[in-house]
Amino acid sequence: MQISPKKDILLIKKHLKSQIKVDMIVEESDEDKRLITGEVLSNNDKEYKQGTTVIFGKYSIFPLTLQGENFYFIDKNDVIGTCSYKE
Repeated sequence: MQISPKKDILLIKKHLKSQIKVDMIVEESDEDKRLITGEVLSNNDKEYKQGTTVIFGKYSIFPLTLQGENFYFIDKNDVIGTCSYKE
């Protein structure tokens, strides 16, 4: 399936070892400000190439389940940084 996000939105694959309590609805609290990582699958912006590992806050992720597959979107402005980690 081909998904093409609009400009400034990244389609990512959340790393399996990124720990969040649930993927859908999470309550934001001061006790849990964990960052997670994911790999860029597709974007319409040249800043983050496909395959780049990005770091972002867990409250920035927007999950979509489509035909039994999980897809995740983040705004490129929610990216805190990148790293060389590959899963």
